Amino acid sequence: MDNLNNRRLASLLRSGIAAGSMAACLTAAPVFAQQQDETEEMSANEDGVQTIVVTATRREAGAQDIGIAVTAFTGETLRTRNVVSTEDLTNITPGLSLIQPGAVPIAGLLAIRGVAQNDFAAHLESSNVLYIDDAYRPSNASSLQSLYDIERVEVLKGPQGTLFGRNATGGLIHIKTADPTFEFGGYGQVTAGEYGRLAAEGAINIPFGDTVALRVSGLASQSDGFIENAIGPDQSPTEVLSFRGKLLFESSSDFSIKLQAEWLKNLDNPAGGAFPTGGFAGPDGLGRFRPDPAFVDTGYVDADGDVFTGEFDFAGNFGREQYTLIGEINYALSETLSLTAISAYSDVTSTYAEDNDLTPFDVTIFRQDTEQTSFSQELRLNADSDNLRLTAGGFYLNIDGDYFQNFQVNNVGNFNGILAPIPVLLFPVGQNQFANYSLETDSWSVFGQGEVDLGDKFTLTAGLRYTRDSKEYAYLNRCESLLAAPACPPFDPATLAGAGLVTDDSSEGGVSARLQLDYKPTDNLLFYASYNRGYKAFNYNAGFAGAAQVADVKFDGEELNAFEIGMKFDTPDRIARINAAVFHYDYSDYQAFDQRGVSFILSNTDAKITGAEAELTLRPGGGFDAFLAATVLGTTVDDINIAGALLDREAPQAADFTFNFALGKTFEFDAGDLRFGIDGNYVSSYFSQLTNAEVTEVGDNWLVNGRISFTDPNERLEAAVFVRNLFNDDRLLYAFDITVPGVGLVEHVYGEPRWFGGSVRFNF
Repeated sequence: MDNLNNRRLASLLRSGIAAGSMAACLTAAPVFAQQQDETEEMSANEDGVQTIVVTATRREAGAQDIGIAVTAFTGETLRTRNVVSTEDLTNITPGLSLIQPGAVPIAGLLAIRGVAQNDFAAHLESSNVLYIDDAYRPSNASSLQSLYDIERVEVLKGPQGTLFGRNATGGLIHIKTADPTFEFGGYGQVTAGEYGRLAAEGAINIPFGDTVALRVSGLASQSDGFIENAIGPDQSPTEVLSFRGKLLFESSSDFSIKLQAEWLKNLDNPAGGAFPTGGFAGPDGLGRFRPDPAFVDTGYVDADGDVFTGEFDFAGNFGREQYTLIGEINYALSETLSLTAISAYSDVTSTYAEDNDLTPFDVTIFRQDTEQTSFSQELRLNADSDNLRLTAGGFYLNIDGDYFQNFQVNNVGNFNGILAPIPVLLFPVGQNQFANYSLETDSWSVFGQGEVDLGDKFTLTAGLRYTRDSKEYAYLNRCESLLAAPACPPFDPATLAGAGLVTDDSSEGGVSARLQLDYKPTDNLLFYASYNRGYKAFNYNAGFAGAAQVADVKFDGEELNAFEIGMKFDTPDRIARINAAVFHYDYSDYQAFDQRGVSFILSNTDAKITGAEAELTLRPGGGFDAFLAATVLGTTVDDINIAGALLDREAPQAADFTFNFALGKTFEFDAGDLRFGIDGNYVSSYFSQLTNAEVTEVGDNWLVNGRISFTDPNERLEAAVFVRNLFNDDRLLYAFDITVPGVGLVEHVYGEPRWFGGSVRFNF
């Protein structure tokens, strides 16, 4: 009862924070819930809200001066809010959702304004892309990154195909790490916390005269698993090593070369723990929950109902290693004309294995391995005059990947005597199904975009990009018996599982476009209206256990027509900032991912998304700052086949309502500054799968974090204590419907429980 009362009290407190914050936001902001165009952050000792310079238009501009929805954070703000990974950006960025479908970074399911691609197969590229230092990162696992030595992060919302291209249908995240400078300096930081967490990071910047500078940074971190395994090693511990080096040659203000090398390694550790709940497939084939005791078809019931404990007979494994090389040349050909060339190469290798049945019984195992290389080359020409700004260029990309999936079924049966739907004895199956497949992509594009000032108050922007992809695909499924007698059933030859070697070689082109009008009646007020056409290239099914039909192995590219109206406003005294927008997305050939049991299939249909976002930033003085934001979404995906009927469904990973807040107060003393900060994110319920089965609904949840820091007057030393998940909510993030007969399982993935930590940082 005490725990129940504590939870009710915490819920009331959270609701009070939300109600009070939203009341302030709606009082000060327009009635339209605003589109979070960009979160401009300010340091504690500056007056008024400050604008971050961003490169959302491929040239430097204040985020308040461009008619693009961009949320931007400085590295200092990320540290203040204890953002240490890209996954943490969800908590501080309206309209953004980045979820690990497991407790390790095997894949990052990235959604912006309800636009998502939630198939975790390693060969697929996301509908929302990741750039790091102007280099495209194609691996869907690359969106899960540790953040250290960061200059800023930009989250661009809406199609960004004309200038960034490459499948940026819903938007993108651009991480800009700190560049070398011509002043000696650096920092070191140590962080420790519960669950055996220990991290050390640092950077050193060394100038060599006036033309050459070197910056080297690194991170080493580890943590124990937060999912306790009663019969084996705890699940999802982490050990990460990362290194980055940048060498800058700047012979003059007109010419520079920057060379960059990165290395990232996730050391091999147990992986795959999640919480099992029993379910069954209804008449329509969609999962329903069983009443208590919620046993799965093996008869297993979780003993204590604690989502952070389990019994996993197979420990699983996750490991990843990635190398990246980037070269960038900037050359000012004249006062008005400049050339940029960016080359990037990346090599990613990862292995993953999990106890797929999530029980103490030897039933099923899933494995997924990846070997992928990519090379990209961009040439970009910028021309600027008094009232005209032009950008044009070309882009080439090659992605070459070899992939492996394995679904191993060892036994089925009623193991522990609890009544299962069909009471059976333990029965050995011994079926090992393998899929080896490869995909090579060659993509090229040409693009151009111009901005012309129509007098003092209006600016017209128009852009166009043509992209063409050529792909070579090969898929081979085979099944091996683990028993003395044959154990593999005959697979349907019309499916990938039974067709033998399946190959295809295809090419397709698509167009991205932008047309936008900005109206700026005063220096501190901007209105904009835009049309953007997004394009994401075709691809191939390679789903779990080869369930896709050979005839449907290829699915078409998707096209998105996006319409948006927004405004950005700073009060003359810069005490407050209000940004707002409404948007409507209309999809053709939406790439719909449909997961049912062990069938994972992508196909094309139509879809619509309508929404609005609102943001209020306050800095009234006295060391107080506040940020409040809300996002409202409505989504419809057409004609999903449910038991022979074509039904409309909500898009996955698209909550109807989200709310973000951050409140801070800095007290200035002679000895230094003491800062108290709290920030949080509320997400209403959403479906993690397109079927909208009841077992895939993720209930609403809160994540609230707090931090107290002290900084000396020279800003050389900072000490901080913090708490993550302050109210210790059991935060369900994702759910898999695997309620097919013989399995009867709903797999629930939860965020981390509450933990406390502290850090010490020294700047030099």
